Amino acid sequence: MEPLLIGARASLMSLMQTAPRLARLAPTPVLLRPFYGAGGDREKGRAPLEADGVFSEEIEAALLSGEIDVAVHCLKDAPTHDTAGTVMAAYLQRDDRRDALVTREPDLNLMTLPPGARIGTASIRRAVALRRVRPDIKVVPMRGPINARLRAMEQGEVEGLIVATCSMERLGLSGRIGERLSTETVCPPLGAAIIALQTREDDMDTRKAVSGLHHPETEVEAEAERMVLRQMGGFCNAPLAGHCLTDRSEDGTAYTLRACVFSPDGGMVIDARASGGDATVVALQVCRRLKHHGGLELGKAA
Repeated sequence: MEPLLIGARASLMSLMQTAPRLARLAPTPVLLRPFYGAGGDREKGRAPLEADGVFSEEIEAALLSGEIDVAVHCLKDAPTHDTAGTVMAAYLQRDDRRDALVTREPDLNLMTLPPGARIGTASIRRAVALRRVRPDIKVVPMRGPINARLRAMEQGEVEGLIVATCSMERLGLSGRIGERLSTETVCPPLGAAIIALQTREDDMDTRKAVSGLHHPETEVEAEAERMVLRQMGGFCNAPLAGHCLTDRSEDGTAYTLRACVFSPDGGMVIDARASGGDATVVALQVCRRLKHHGGLELGKAA
């Protein structure tokens, strides 16, 4: 049996989240190929976050050329629109979508941080949320591997970091989390905490091989959130956030989707949400509300 060739970013975070899940493909053999040159990961000539697909272009090119059979993406970093000739063949079960506060001094939370505390993040979304809750906080632009950011914090460059809860958990660092921040406080990025497996559209054997990893409920949420990204012109670090929640009860399944568009300084935020039994319809309702209140114009201005 020929092994599946799996491509993933070479960061520790990517490899830690990918390897355990690939084990579930047994007895299908797999070979993991790390990509060291992903534009958003490079130490030199690093691609800016203010563009679509900064973490995926090289891996997608390898997929289309046949160098690999499966490309592994964090969905929030994947291209907003499917690249011609490819398909998202599987969405893995979603992890914790919340952001987390990690602090140098133990037992601190967002409200007990000292006045003027420096918090490291390169995310516009996180910076805006922080300024709305704690306008005294100084946001320090900081990106790169989580371990590098943690070292910078320990060396006194900042008093704390805002990071993805799922990233800390996948790295075995959940004990370092000081506070898991409510999604109402810090709205997650669209596609947060979802790993997607991308294949060539016509490669039916590979699509079948990875289908056992697919989680249908996550797919519904993922596609609803990608609908918002497409309608609102969003990408990885756009001034746009949101998430879809699934609520199962005796009366059936309902979906609630919230999305926000904001100015970089946090001075203006357009926040919309809707609920219903069809996640796609709910996503379109939210987009209409955002557009009605000037969401497209605000996003472009940012």
